[in-house]
Amino acid sequence: MNTNHERSQLSRRDFLKLTGMAGAGLVLAIYLDACASATPEVALVTPTDSTPVPSLPFDWAPNIYLKLDNQGVLTVIAFRSEMGQGIRTALAMLAADELDVEWSAVRIEQAPADARYGDQVTGGSVSVSRCYDIMRRAGAVARQMLVNAAAQAWGVEADQCQTEAGRVIHPDGQQTLAYGDLVETAATLEVPTDVQVKDESQLRLIGTGIGHWDTPDIITGKAVYGLDVRLPGMLFAVIARCPVFGGSFVSYDDSAALAVPGVHQVQALQDRVAVVANNSWAAIRGRDALSITWDGGENAGLNSESLFSSAMENLPTAGTAGDDALDAIYVMPYEAHATMEPMNCTVYVHDSLCEVWAPTQVPQDVRRSVSSATSIPIGNVTVNVTLLGGGFGRRLEADYAREAAMVAAQLEGTPVQVFWTRDDDLQHDYYHEMSVQYVSGSLSNPKLPRIQQRGGSVVPTGYWRSVENFTEAYAAQCFIDEMAAALERDPLDLRLELYGNRAAGVIELAAEKAGWGTSLPTGQGRGLAYHATWDVTHVAQVAEVSVSADGHVRVQRVVCAVDCGKVVNPDNVAAQMEGGIVFGLTATLKAEATFKDGRIQQGNFHNYPLLQMDEMPVIEVYIVESDERPTGIGEMGVPPIAPAVANAVYAATGKRVRHIPIRPEDLRQ
Repeated sequence: MNTNHERSQLSRRDFLKLTGMAGAGLVLAIYLDACASATPEVALVTPTDSTPVPSLPFDWAPNIYLKLDNQGVLTVIAFRSEMGQGIRTALAMLAADELDVEWSAVRIEQAPADARYGDQVTGGSVSVSRCYDIMRRAGAVARQMLVNAAAQAWGVEADQCQTEAGRVIHPDGQQTLAYGDLVETAATLEVPTDVQVKDESQLRLIGTGIGHWDTPDIITGKAVYGLDVRLPGMLFAVIARCPVFGGSFVSYDDSAALAVPGVHQVQALQDRVAVVANNSWAAIRGRDALSITWDGGENAGLNSESLFSSAMENLPTAGTAGDDALDAIYVMPYEAHATMEPMNCTVYVHDSLCEVWAPTQVPQDVRRSVSSATSIPIGNVTVNVTLLGGGFGRRLEADYAREAAMVAAQLEGTPVQVFWTRDDDLQHDYYHEMSVQYVSGSLSNPKLPRIQQRGGSVVPTGYWRSVENFTEAYAAQCFIDEMAAALERDPLDLRLELYGNRAAGVIELAAEKAGWGTSLPTGQGRGLAYHATWDVTHVAQVAEVSVSADGHVRVQRVVCAVDCGKVVNPDNVAAQMEGGIVFGLTATLKAEATFKDGRIQQGNFHNYPLLQMDEMPVIEVYIVESDERPTGIGEMGVPPIAPAVANAVYAATGKRVRHIPIRPEDLRQ
């Protein structure tokens, strides 16, 4: 990623020179049409000044593309955001495997925001599933063109040639030509329209465990996240926001703030105030020194108790389902995202242009928001996407980028990084919605339970890892266990009766690997849960917990079985299941966002605690082999863990807990 604004302003001809001269002068580029087209375009980039503008000028960006230079190095342009889920690695694996390029010869570049890349939203765990075919086809097209170039040079039939490790092999099995030596000729050939991807037996990378391409830079500190961006002359800013949602400031006195050494200026921004300084610490101290009178407005009296009471009023009362039925109410609070990297954005407004560096899941939304905030035409706004220190859905919003653009607009000619403290991040989030769910079901004719759900009102809510699947799974899977207990049936057997084949596959596998039905010491129990997130990826989990006499719950072990169709990288699947389980355990046992007087009460990890390293359970992940199309994995490990733990707590103690987080006081003997 380019963090030097002086280097980022390249002319069209300069871009052609830089691109073409990487290596020794030639690049074969394959362009894809937003993961929707089956026929990639091809262009040859050369370094000569007389070259007419090809399909890759500086001001024309393809949607997704592959580049192969004359050193045989494959560059894959990542059009989705990397936030630890391994999407850049997975997409590169698909192309490299079809192209027969060694992994050591693969490079990855991040795409900027541009509508011509197609859908750049990174969310819903759909990046691989939507681009699996087209990325493989792109590699296959490039491979066929290189084969055709070699066949032409040798005067042989192309279908008699083979490829391996970046080379085309002659039919005699002895002569070879390196891809890099074939780039120039290949780029002059017609793009084949009838290309077959490899047979499954020919795949070498897909289905194997390959570490994240970004890992070496991450562990050595070279990786660039949003907060790592540094530009010459850059200032830093923090923003004071009304602590009550929907409120605004009445007046403010900035005299003490301006007296803080290093404070550059104070800006009024609609309903908030920004403090700009030479360094981050001065900006924070300057904000602390502000004297602001806030108007909380109609939400100043908001509190968690009233929100839950309001939701309960619109639901049936538990115990009214009838003699042949069972019912229960399950309650889940608001949850914050609590990403490790708080929100931030760097913006540089100059010469009627706007350059942005943002850790975002929605680069095109950021581009639109920044354009609107600065009144700079969207064509003059460039959004560079950095690595994300966690997203979980929070970075599907563009509020932090809009704020940064508003500050930068008043600092024309000077770049500024607007950053959020941890308090800012927790108290001005778009929260996972609170929910109260009434669940009922027949005992004489057991079926999947009926759920009626009610949520909150005026609190800002947004996408949170697995979104509604988390609440749905909690209510349904806890209730199935309650039905099993009422019917004196094994929860495993009841689930196998209620669900279909793919569900049964992961349920049985998780139960088998967990030793379902075997005895555990007193005070310990196992709980089972299953969920198909958005009905595409099937996950079952068995949680093994211990409950101490004082009610403390410790999750000792989690066995997870997942069916996500064809697997690109099994190591990544396991990592995402583990990450989802940790994320879900934080909500299950620890964290909740509560309101008093219209304000979030939590401000940092001392009162919004996350699962700690020494609390981490042993996690075993088992992947079901499948020939189905690949589906998502980024969010799918989250939904089953809360009900699995709640069901295990009942098995250990005989006590039902129908809300999360589960507190020790719920279980004390």
